[in-house]
Amino acid sequence: MNPRTLKKFIEIASDRLTGEWVVIGGTVLPILGVEYRVTLDIDLIRIREKEGNSDSLILMEIAEQIGLPIEAVNQAGAYFFSKVENANDHLVILRKGSKCTIYRPDVWLYIALKLGRFTETDLEDCLLMIKHLDEEFQSQKAGIIQLIQGKIKASKSGSDQWLNRVHELLKRCQK
Repeated sequence: MNPRTLKKFIEIASDRLTGEWVVIGGTVLPILGVEYRVTLDIDLIRIREKEGNSDSLILMEIAEQIGLPIEAVNQAGAYFFSKVENANDHLVILRKGSKCTIYRPDVWLYIALKLGRFTETDLEDCLLMIKHLDEEFQSQKAGIIQLIQGKIKASKSGSDQWLNRVHELLKRCQK
């Protein structure tokens, strides 16, 4: 999915949805203008849950309107977002509509959301986010290092590859 399509989706969503939403995952970098890999879905989740599925239907309608398959809208990230303590403190406004605000994660939250799974692609995403938003990263550097160190200490069942990638991220952040 190209950045122009993603931006169009966010533009329409900010005019049609209500409440507060956050773009996460592989969707963030292309929206910020970083083009290095293709993302197949749009990770857009409601920050504060409400009952009903009307929002999901609106998202599917928007996807269909701009020629995307309705499966392109992915809200599974809400599970991971809900597990990050103080996640709402790490949001940056991406677009504000008349009844809706769409945020993106700051660098700290972006990394926090990626660390659970932390594939090779997640490592690359985090390094690009740090590079692209260097000023934001520098202001959060100590907290990000603390976050990564805490994840390493808490890991009990992570694979060797996972742990190696997390150590690589820590090393790069400490430079």
